[in-house]
Amino acid sequence: MKVNLEPRPALAVSLNSAWQKTLSFNKLELGAVNRAFESHETGGGKGTNVARVFRLMGWPVSVAAFIGGFPGESLRQDFKKTGVRPLLVDCEGTTRCVFTVIDHARGEATELIEPSAPISAGELERMRSLLAKEVPLHGVVALCGSLPPGVTSSFYAEIASMAVKCGMPVVLDAAKDIGGILEEGVTLLKINAEELSLAADGETDAVEAGKALLARHKGLSWLAVTDGGKPAHLMSRNGVWRFKTPLLERIVSPIGGGDCATAIMARRLAENPQADDMSMPGYFAEALACASASCLTDTPSVFEPSAAQDILRRTAVERL
Repeated sequence: MKVNLEPRPALAVSLNSAWQKTLSFNKLELGAVNRAFESHETGGGKGTNVARVFRLMGWPVSVAAFIGGFPGESLRQDFKKTGVRPLLVDCEGTTRCVFTVIDHARGEATELIEPSAPISAGELERMRSLLAKEVPLHGVVALCGSLPPGVTSSFYAEIASMAVKCGMPVVLDAAKDIGGILEEGVTLLKINAEELSLAADGETDAVEAGKALLARHKGLSWLAVTDGGKPAHLMSRNGVWRFKTPLLERIVSPIGGGDCATAIMARRLAENPQADDMSMPGYFAEALACASASCLTDTPSVFEPSAAQDILRRTAVERL
């Protein structure tokens, strides 16, 4: 008899979080006065978007983040409202704001991103101490997004090492200076095709670039590569799978789609840390379907489960 136990909560490490403001326009004209017909605000940044998916699906999740100023306080209240367990370090600098501008006439979304405030050595040490206590309490760690000034990729490597020592999966959704992180042990690297090319010394063929990255970093088990509307790929040392999702008739905003995929993969790995060639392709197909469904809404990483199910049914998976 197999007993299915609820996995421990996920931990989304979101060290460059933001406060997200979305403005919707019937038609956007550069160089002119534009009046939005709708606006809304929510927590932003990759890790916060990952957590939003977990709460949408009713799954437990914690978020580790630096916060400061009024936007940071807004982020704290957003976590409280949505049921995210906050692991926060208060900072002197102000949390950045990110503005998503949606042009409905063109079906385009543009992001305007404020610069990040620097993190002091003392603030970083407080986060290190907090995570040293908290990482073992979770079932999967997702390292999400870019890092603010004052924090280097070696800090991500430290967190990955903590998780590996606890025997838990590590999901990495980042692209800059990731070699040291991969060497510590990463179960899954989620990356887009452009980022993969840069990481693989300019190789433009996604499959060849992925194989090169896997050969170079023995600590990396799985590689998931997205490429906008083009086919996505999942790779391990045992094989390569190609995924084609159906063409969407209308995209409202693609912002947060990749974070949606990261969240689904993190949850499935928390449930099944030993995921193999039989299970991982199905997990990634599900992740891509949820990511596509999120493009149909104006809020990052929010989707209708029924829309995701419909997209999943029409997603083609092929082992190369």
